[in-house]
Amino acid sequence: MLRAFYIHPSLIVLALCIFISLPVASQTLEPVTSIRELRDGYLIVRFPSMKSKIDTLQSMARQATDPATKTRLEKVLNETTEQRDATIREYTDAFRTQYNFSKVAFFMDYESRDLSKAQFQTIEGKTVTWEQINTSPVYFLYFERTEESKIDALVVYNNEGKIVPRPFPNNFTRGGFSFLFLKFTERSIPDSKVKNINKRFYKFWEDVTYQKTKN
Repeated sequence: MLRAFYIHPSLIVLALCIFISLPVASQTLEPVTSIRELRDGYLIVRFPSMKSKIDTLQSMARQATDPATKTRLEKVLNETTEQRDATIREYTDAFRTQYNFSKVAFFMDYESRDLSKAQFQTIEGKTVTWEQINTSPVYFLYFERTEESKIDALVVYNNEGKIVPRPFPNNFTRGGFSFLFLKFTERSIPDSKVKNINKRFYKFWEDVTYQKTKN
């Protein structure tokens, strides 16, 4: 005959608290671990290639028979290509002059499907392979529109393709009121944004390091 046994309510509450705290502790630890890894690793900047848009415009321009339509399509194509090239050039220069928190490399978004075949460029302009980069911790910086605010931003992802959770510095907007003030200075928007990324990385890393020393 089975005997019923009594569990004190306080033990049940304690067990629930431990169970609930496990994912919270894990989430708290991840940003701290990530900033330490990034400090010793690579920030890989994934540039937007606008490949689909450019390929479509090229195809439409080739097939256009109306001169006015063809001219309009070619104008949009040239503007899109210039915008892409300017973004790559300006942000490459910005990381070269405004960023030193970690090592940096660049690649194009259309190469994301197979990183082992991607062409990466270091901040010095040298070509490196994924095998060479992946010997260190790797984090990615994506140009995208955020789900929360629907604005253009630079967002940090880990090597598993997941956004690094807060309080890790993330979601660096590419626009905002600072754009108006930059018009009156000689600093470009990419310079300002990359400088801010560098500053916030250092700030969080120093906070984590100081807290560890204090404890």
